Amino acid sequence: MSKYFYFFIIMLHLLITPSLHTKQSNDSDTNCTHLNTIADTNQFIISTLYGDFTVIEPVLIELFNSSTMERIKHVRQYGAEDYVIKQIKEYTRYEHCVGVWALLRMYGASLEEQVAGLLHDTSHTVFSHVGDVLFKHKSMLFSYQDTIHQWYLQHQNIDSLLADYNIPFDAICNHHKHSMLEQNLPDICADRLEYNLHAGILTNMLTADDIKIILNDLMYHEGCWFFVTKESAKKLALVSLFNTEFVWASPAAQYITQCIADALERALSIKLLTHDDIHFSTDDIVWNTLLTSDDPIIVQSIDNIMNHTQDNRITTYQKKQPLIQKKFRGLDPLIKEENELKRLTDIDNKYKKEYNRVKTLVEQSL
Repeated sequence: MSKYFYFFIIMLHLLITPSLHTKQSNDSDTNCTHLNTIADTNQFIISTLYGDFTVIEPVLIELFNSSTMERIKHVRQYGAEDYVIKQIKEYTRYEHCVGVWALLRMYGASLEEQVAGLLHDTSHTVFSHVGDVLFKHKSMLFSYQDTIHQWYLQHQNIDSLLADYNIPFDAICNHHKHSMLEQNLPDICADRLEYNLHAGILTNMLTADDIKIILNDLMYHEGCWFFVTKESAKKLALVSLFNTEFVWASPAAQYITQCIADALERALSIKLLTHDDIHFSTDDIVWNTLLTSDDPIIVQSIDNIMNHTQDNRITTYQKKQPLIQKKFRGLDPLIKEENELKRLTDIDNKYKKEYNRVKTLVEQSL
């Protein structure tokens, strides 16, 4: 099918689909992040999935209005998949970063940790985790964007901005120093909590009321996230297993990510795109550049993405090439019972069985 047909479809989609960050909130819209300006220019209200928050700190106001945050409004959380596997609502890196910041604020994080959370994913390339494949990043402990985070923020002059407010740049760059923001799997942290809650909305596994209950039952104390009820812990944990199997580590996600990485690698080799485009541009700009290319390798890669469910293309790809690395993102939350912290898998055998099934499924495909 002609690449111009694909280009027409994408442009039509962009014209008729409102940008997420410009939508107005309403009772039925549970996935909306936007700024509500108020009379005082030294503060604003930001509406998130987790409630409305008044921002008065000058450093946060400047960051929210920065080009760094503006860019990730146009970088999709699930990368190129969003062009062919439509979510019920758009979910961007901006939505995620602001959501992480909101959760940190809710749970009483320091201003430094809030800044780290707000910025933690701003260094993602176009199409998010495609950078891991494109630049042959192999670590399962951290992503490609983690390795370039300091460089990226310096390039955006965030180091100078933070210096004006006496916030240590090194601490912001190493967000793993902040235990409320980041912890190792299978534990919960603000980052992991946010993308699972959002995934629950996108897959219709959670409602807005479910999220309120989950957050009410989730505590943070002395570096530890834990639930006070098994029911809320399990509700969130099941979201992590379902999305690991059918969204984040699915064959379709792998295939599409590899295809867009192939297209980007080719575009770099023929100088259709530059490394700056990969690191500092946005999804739609780069996607449309690829879509209008006449290069046969790029054309084939885009065709593979657009028609990934046809002709057993995913199965054929899996047989011919080693799969890109999957990551098991299953949660095994801590639950406080009788003043003792226990893993969900230690007190719920049914969940333990499902947890181990999905973990084995992911690990066997590596």
